[in-house]
Amino acid sequence: MRIPAWFATLMVVVWASGYAVGVLGVAVAPPFLLTTIRFLIAAALLALIAVVMRAPWPRGRALVHTGVAGLLIQAFQFSGVYLGLRLGVPAAVTALVISCAPVLTAVLAARVFRTRIGPWQLVGLGLGVAAVLFALGDRLRTPGSGAVFTVLGMLAFVAGSVYQQRFCRDVDVRSGNAVQHLVSVPVVALLSLTETAGVTDWSRFWLAMVWLVVVNSLGGSSLFLVGVRIGGAARMTTLSCVVPSVTALIAWPLLGQEITYGVLAGLVLGVVACRLGTATPSSPVIRTAVEEPVNDR
Repeated sequence: MRIPAWFATLMVVVWASGYAVGVLGVAVAPPFLLTTIRFLIAAALLALIAVVMRAPWPRGRALVHTGVAGLLIQAFQFSGVYLGLRLGVPAAVTALVISCAPVLTAVLAARVFRTRIGPWQLVGLGLGVAAVLFALGDRLRTPGSGAVFTVLGMLAFVAGSVYQQRFCRDVDVRSGNAVQHLVSVPVVALLSLTETAGVTDWSRFWLAMVWLVVVNSLGGSSLFLVGVRIGGAARMTTLSCVVPSVTALIAWPLLGQEITYGVLAGLVLGVVACRLGTATPSSPVIRTAVEEPVNDR
């Protein structure tokens, strides 16, 4: 079933806004502290939703697998992303790097699930790498550059997506999301102990926090799940190809981040890369972080 244009537009705007608001958040607070508080509040709200809706909770091995996937998708991805933002990586560039994840996920999943990957997906992977190089430019050659953490965050998301598909397909998304946020809290909290700076503007901090938790953690997840039910995870994944462009448009007036020629070239290549990398929507290798729970009852 085709995803309605208005729904796809709303989903892209929600995703893109998270990067711009993330920049505002890390400008007034250390990235790991920001991430810890975000995960803690989101975990509590998601757990409350799961309890009220009487969602089944993962147990045994399923619980362990859910926790591992959560650490990769939540703790390591967002820690890398927010640390990169704190060190000066533009929001549009961050969105571009993350938007290349579906292509890499397709390649990794093809290896894990022994599924043949098509030539267009290989071309897409090459263009995706080129898009990152164009967008990041000199940042990748700078020691200690925040771009390194952004790329590490994207790789954690890719690994977590494939792990989720491999081991967590039967886990209810509502309770699974709560568990994944909860297990990420102590890991990021330990990293926050290495930060010496504190919050410099509490009003801006809480404004950013409310948006990140309510709009991105709760709203974004819910929209994604609805989209998966409407059109499938593969089609929802392809929406990420336009997230960088929308992020750049949001960040330009909101953050004053100019759109350089390198970023523009990266955005164009990123769109083409994700189109080619997800050229076979019916293929199981391009299903990423969120899967429909499989229930026989």
